Amino acid sequence: MHGRCRWLSSSFQALVLIATLIGLAGSAVAEQAALELPVRGIVADLKTQSLVQADPQRRLRPEILLRDGGGFEAFDPRLNREAPANWLRLNLHAPAESDGRYVLRVSRRFFTEFDLYAPDADGRLVRRSARALGAVEAATVGREFVFDIQLEPGETTPILVYVDLFQGSLQPLEMALEDAAGFAETKARTYLLFGLIFGILIALIFHNFVLYLNLRQPGHLYYVMAMTSVLLLLGIDSGLIQNYLLPEFAQPWVARLNVLMMAVMALTIFLFFRAFVDAKRLVPGLLKAKGWAVGLVMALAIAQWFSPSALFPFLAIGTQLGNVLVFLLLILAGYLAGRRGSIEGYIFLAAWGLFILSGFGRTLLTLDLTERNLVLEYLMYFGAVLEASILGLGLAYRVRQLYERHAVALREQNRAARLANLDPLTDAYNRRFLQTFLENSLNDVRGGEFNRSVLILDLDRFKETNDHYGHAAGDLILRELVKRCQRHLAEGDVLCRLGGDEFVIVTGGAQASDGLALGRRIVQSFRNHPFEYSGQIMPVTISIGVVSAVSSKCSVSDVLRMADQALYQAKKAGRNQAVLYDPDQATPFRHGPSMTPPKQTNA
Repeated sequence: MHGRCRWLSSSFQALVLIATLIGLAGSAVAEQAALELPVRGIVADLKTQSLVQADPQRRLRPEILLRDGGGFEAFDPRLNREAPANWLRLNLHAPAESDGRYVLRVSRRFFTEFDLYAPDADGRLVRRSARALGAVEAATVGREFVFDIQLEPGETTPILVYVDLFQGSLQPLEMALEDAAGFAETKARTYLLFGLIFGILIALIFHNFVLYLNLRQPGHLYYVMAMTSVLLLLGIDSGLIQNYLLPEFAQPWVARLNVLMMAVMALTIFLFFRAFVDAKRLVPGLLKAKGWAVGLVMALAIAQWFSPSALFPFLAIGTQLGNVLVFLLLILAGYLAGRRGSIEGYIFLAAWGLFILSGFGRTLLTLDLTERNLVLEYLMYFGAVLEASILGLGLAYRVRQLYERHAVALREQNRAARLANLDPLTDAYNRRFLQTFLENSLNDVRGGEFNRSVLILDLDRFKETNDHYGHAAGDLILRELVKRCQRHLAEGDVLCRLGGDEFVIVTGGAQASDGLALGRRIVQSFRNHPFEYSGQIMPVTISIGVVSAVSSKCSVSDVLRMADQALYQAKKAGRNQAVLYDPDQATPFRHGPSMTPPKQTNA
């Protein structure tokens, strides 16, 4: 009996020892589950350091899971390939010397469900969500959701995450913990970068909008539309719009708005390409194909806006794939347009190609075809700046081309107008210009005084000289006469050739009403320097008739008739002089020069 008691006592002690060892082992496991956080720094790859428990129907209560932690297992890498909705538990131990303020950083992905259960500043358990089609109860900084977590320094605090991704695996899930002060510095650097990028884009958009208001070129308008859509897309992607512009009631629509803006970007870039590259002429077939592709993308984007939550992921991916098709067609069209002689095609190809390459990494991340990479995450921002800059320079190049073409056309127009109003032999204004000029001058002073002088110049003995020395000598004398007269003209004076050896001067500058003095100076200059041809002095002098202070009621014919009467009086007085019109000596049978061009230009 005594031996049996000793056996029972020994057995009991063994059981107690086993239970103690099991308890110690459990304690050791619990200690291993606690994650030591740094006072200052970041702990990455939290997913693989968490305990996991599947719960596809979400039947487990977070309070019970936090209290006993039963049913959790270590993270299995196979969950990155296939996984239902899961609970993730992390036991976080904050150092005693820390302030307990940390930030949970979660890469922005399409979360069907994402709920974080963690204590707030008062120690109460609080649930915060970051669902794709629901209200996001977290800050959005760049490509991450950010949750503030308050831990008790020196103690271990468990937190829970319930996560379900559209991809059906945990591969897209990336989580990290960083102390609040360190994250504030990271956030400041991120926002500084965003400020630089968005500042450049806004400046380019504003500059081209001002150009559009001045030039009214459709290319500038479509550039503003396209770059604005890129700016809004990046604003959503960076979280700035959600954090600072989007009202609270619209927060659940961020994912749908992002897909819609991607489609709008494809549409506006397509419109810009069509205007910038002259696609209707260069690539009509591809333009039509791109039009259908853009229409498909817009239809999918509008459909996803009104679709139920279950269909949204499929329509969103379809929209992205449609965008890829549009982008590839744009690249091909730009290349073909460049091959067909359009430098704008190559400019568009360079700009859009850079943006596509920069956005290709984002597409891979969105479709979870590659692991998360910070370079790929933010490369699209720099690609957008490069695209906007190159296209802006392309528009500047095109504006310069248009300006040069306009300048050439204007020069040709002015040259044609000048030739139409100039005498081909002497380069003086012709009879047509004189008629228009005098009519406009008289109309401008209707009811007032015509404060101009009109002089008619006629060469004495020109016909005899022309017949004796030849037409070459006559042409030389006419050209020389114009050059000499122009030396005496002031600004505003006009010299015209009526035909043959008759010329008209209409004053309008400082000597507007002193035409007689001008005529005398011209006559005197010809007296002092007679015409020469082949070393021989030509027996040619000049007579000038002057009329001043004409009534504005007179017609062009009246003015020229009076000037011609004065010329006749100068001829009658002995030639080689300037005479002011005297109505008392007017000859009735002289009616002034005809405004009909003569048949002979050199009489």
